[in-house]
Amino acid sequence: MRKILIVGDFTNEASEVNSYLSSNFHTQLCTNSAKIVKSMLKLYIPDMVLMDIDSFDHLHADVFETIQEYDPHLPVLTYGREKKKQLFISYYYTGQCKHIAQPNRETIIREICKEFNMNADVIINTVEETEKRHVIVVDDNPVLLRNMRNMLQDKYRVTLATSAAQCMKTLGQDKPDLIILDYEMPVVDGKQTLEMIRAESDYKDIPVIFLTGIADKEHVDAVLDLKPAGYFVKPPMQTKIINAIENIFLKQVEQ
Repeated sequence: MRKILIVGDFTNEASEVNSYLSSNFHTQLCTNSAKIVKSMLKLYIPDMVLMDIDSFDHLHADVFETIQEYDPHLPVLTYGREKKKQLFISYYYTGQCKHIAQPNRETIIREICKEFNMNADVIINTVEETEKRHVIVVDDNPVLLRNMRNMLQDKYRVTLATSAAQCMKTLGQDKPDLIILDYEMPVVDGKQTLEMIRAESDYKDIPVIFLTGIADKEHVDAVLDLKPAGYFVKPPMQTKIINAIENIFLKQVEQ
């Protein structure tokens, strides 16, 4: 993997940039001190330097000088306000430095990939997939599972499980943000599965939405007594279940 030294003030966007680049590149955060940058260049030997210059002032010219002295051919990408670039405009004339005028996740990834001659679309798609919320759907009916995956996969990272045992195994491997659980499963039903989930301290706060094939009042009351995050009669409508999921996630953020 290519190595990128990310230089900036970590109270701003540099840490966020690191979070979405680190899955596809070897990244190293570095403060915007010329002395620290000099040390990290020698220790880390990066293939590129990426700098957030919004926190820079004219005194930070020594950071540019340090990089140029280390290797005048080492690619440097900067991002931030245009007026910050103008403070150091002479360093851009050499061709070593390039500036991303309107930085966002996609433009930063595309500019990095252009320097490394890499496929940016593949990396952008990988980042977006990784950032999706994880939803486990548990049901013994393979047709319903396929339909649920088709409904949800554009918006969420979906894992399918055909039993309580498979659900618990998946929980241990990749903790989800939400579980959609069939209430009427054989052997271990939805109620028992929910009790197993809530018995584990690491999983007890994961929201669970029940799916039920029976719509009579007595059955629905039994489902609601378990205090799930929601319930739907099969087959659920795509827009309604996605709205319910999004509302659950919104409440979590607001708490």
